[in-house]
Parts: sequence; structure tokens; C-alpha cells
Amino acid sequence: MNTKMVLTLLSVVLVAATSGFVGDAYASKEITVVDDLGRTVVVTRSDRIVSISPSCTEILYALGLGDRIIAVDRYSDYPPEAIAKQKISKAMMPDPEEVTALNPDLVVYYHWGPSDPTVEKLSRLGLTVIAVRPSSLDDIIRVIKLIGNATGKSQEAAVLASSLAQRIYEIKSKTASVAVKPKVYIEFWYPPPWTFGPNTWGHQLIELAGGINAFGDAKKQWVQTTDEEVIARNPDVIISLLGTHHYASLEDIKGRLGWDVISAVAKGAVYTVDENLFIRFGPRLINGLETLAKILHPEIFGGVATFTFVLNATKLKSGVEIFNISDLMRVDILAIKSAGNGTLTVTIQETGPEVPTNRKLVGKCLAIDCSVPAGLVFTLKIHYNEDQLRTLGVSEDSLKIYVWDESERRWTATNSAVNKEGDYVEATVAHLSYFALMGEAAPALWNYPIPLWLYLTSLIVVIGVASTAAHMTHKKGESAK
Repeated sequence: MNTKMVLTLLSVVLVAATSGFVGDAYASKEITVVDDLGRTVVVTRSDRIVSISPSCTEILYALGLGDRIIAVDRYSDYPPEAIAKQKISKAMMPDPEEVTALNPDLVVYYHWGPSDPTVEKLSRLGLTVIAVRPSSLDDIIRVIKLIGNATGKSQEAAVLASSLAQRIYEIKSKTASVAVKPKVYIEFWYPPPWTFGPNTWGHQLIELAGGINAFGDAKKQWVQTTDEEVIARNPDVIISLLGTHHYASLEDIKGRLGWDVISAVAKGAVYTVDENLFIRFGPRLINGLETLAKILHPEIFGGVATFTFVLNATKLKSGVEIFNISDLMRVDILAIKSAGNGTLTVTIQETGPEVPTNRKLVGKCLAIDCSVPAGLVFTLKIHYNEDQLRTLGVSEDSLKIYVWDESERRWTATNSAVNKEGDYVEATVAHLSYFALMGEAAPALWNYPIPLWLYLTSLIVVIGVASTAAHMTHKKGESAK
């Protein structure tokens, strides 16, 4: 055997040995965590994860673990990629045999309380289970870190937790000194009415957003109350959570016996918002906080009015949904497609990102957000009137809808169309941000380009007038002789 063959053989052996060592080291690597039941859990692998809770599923995806998830509960529908995952039949107390048959390395499970035997049953079958049961925003941040640590994603979890904490701080710092705090009632079930009591993240969201929980003094965390009690507490704002089993619009609530005397109902301060932004203890809970803050204090967050609309993904598969705003400015939104049911939030703002010096804002700025942003496509129509354009000195032909590009920190013109007969500009968009109708200053009269036919006609007229004048002058001169 020559030297070259020996070296080659040694290389192959070395690579094989090294690969086996690395693989064994990975396989035997143990991560120890303590879950929300106080159990010490040793995780040896997390390549095959079963998530039994929509909230846990959202956290796993947010940590970049979507490719490791092999199955989820039937309510896990966000992000949209989760819909395609294999489903287990029950989210609450699932069949242990069904879960075991999936051969998972790790099960992440929301524990329902003392009467829930699921964790013990799964553990007895030899499965590694992490049980979570948060009740506050601090708990949620901790759960994100717990799941991150258990799956080898501690760095990603730290970054996500820090980002969420920063967003919470930004809202809190703006609402901490508000003088007037509206009384808020959040409803997630009816009948009977159910709402958030003290020591819940729902209660915290209301307080952080600059409000007072109408049931903040209740004796239970999750409050089953009565119509009479809600009426007696007379909330200034009602947040009606849109969910699988609950939907109540302003008109629905007006139809309830006696509810029309409630301050929020009388003045129309009833907002329908996606329940997943308030019920699920995942990263989108902070989206719910930001939405609530804009509703309660538009004067702080640059808005003058906030509107919420319900998206029905099933209806959009065979048609469209049209939403109209006529307060302060006229806006039409034609929803074409959505990945799932949710809510569209539109805030009319006096100010937004700074308008370019060579453009003028027509009307006000719009901030558009959605609880299910993936797959959303809509046509935006912003109306104007000639008096506006005349006052601003804006050319109608230059009107375009602009969208704010956060990554580039600049306004970008959309592919807009001006409808002069209808006095509106429309654009089809597939993303969410700030939107604004802008135009260029109308050129001075002497700067308008003159069409060739008008130029030639004018020239002929001028020549004709000049010739006539010359002829008349000549005749006068002849007669004077």
C-alpha cells in the first residue's frame, strides 16, 4: 500500500470517527429546565416537536423552530404555515396514545390546571413534556425563554424577549402620565359575558394602554359576570374580541336589553378586535397592546380616530369585502385575499413619517395594520376634493398613494390610478404600513406645456390679428394722404 493510499484511508477513518463523535455528542447533549409546574425536565433532543396550544405554536415559530414541529393542535392556525401541519384531535387533555404514536422528542403543552392529568399521562408513557401556564406578561416573557432554552434557541429567545419588552416599555412610557383613563370592558364570550379580572395579562394590557379595567376589582382572574353588572359598571370603551365562538359588533351589543345606556355603546366606542391578540400568550399579545393603546389614546399615538374591520377568509375565497370610512376623510378598502380570519385596524393620523419636501400631503396619513398580515391583499381608495387641491396648490395629475418603507426609511409611490370623475386615487397593495395621498405643486400658468395644435392655432390667430392691424394702419395712412 503506497503512502497516498494510506493517507486517504486515514482521512476517511478520521472523518468517519469525527462524524460519529459529533453525532453522539449532539444526541447525548442534555438540557435541563424547570417548567411551570415546577418539574425538572431533561431534554435530550428536540428535532421532533409536538405543540399542544396555539400560543405555544406561535412561540415556537417565532423562535425559528417551525421545521422541527411535526404536529400541532387543531386550533393552531398562526402563522399560516402551521395550518399544514399534522393535527391532533384535542387541544385540551389530548389522547396520550395519539400523541405517543407521533414519536416526538419533545411535547410543549399548555396546562389547564389541577384537574388536567395530561402531563402525568404523557410522562408515564416516556415522553418528554414541558408544561407552561403563564398568567402575566412577565410570565409570558419567561415562557419564551423557557422554550428557547429547552430547544437550543436561547439566543433567539433572548432577542425576542428583549424586543417585546422594549415595545411594552415604549407604550408604558407614553401612557404613564395620561390625565384621563377610560374605563374598559373586554368581552371574549357572550352569553353570559366573560372578561378579564385582576392578575391577568388582559388586565395588564388595559393598564399599560392607559385605561382602567372595568372589572379590575373582581375576585377572580377570569370573570363570568352578568348583563346587569356590565351595565352598572358603565364602561367608556368596549373591546369585543372576535373569535371562533364569539362575535359581537356595535349593532349586536346595541340589541342587548339595557346595554344601549352604557356610555361606550351610546357614543359608538365599541371596537371588534381579533381575540388572538388578547387571548393567546404569544408574541402577538404586544400587537394587541399597541392596538388597544391607539384606540384608547389616539391623541398620544398620532391618531385622531381608529377603526376596526372583520376579515372573513372563507368569504374572501369566493368574493371580496368592502370597508368604508367617512369620518375626517373618506377611505374605501376592498379586501381581496386573507390567509385567515382576523381584524383590520385603520388609524387616521394627523401626522406620520415626514412628507418629502417636493410633495404635499392631501388629507391625513393612514396607519393600517392586520392581525393576520400574511397573504393579505387589498385595494385602497383615498378620496379628495378639488377645494383641497386648490388650497394646497396640488396638480391632480400628480396624485399618487405613497407607502412608508420602514427598512429604507422613506416614502415610496405605489402603482396608483387617478379617477378624476370619482375624485379618488386607488392602489392595490399587499403589505401593511403608513399610507398617504400626496401630490406635486401645480406648475405656474406659464410653465404648462402647450399642445402643438394650440400653439399653431394661436400663431395663426396672432398672425391674422397682426395682418389685419397692419392693413388697417395702411388704409388709414392712404386716406390721410
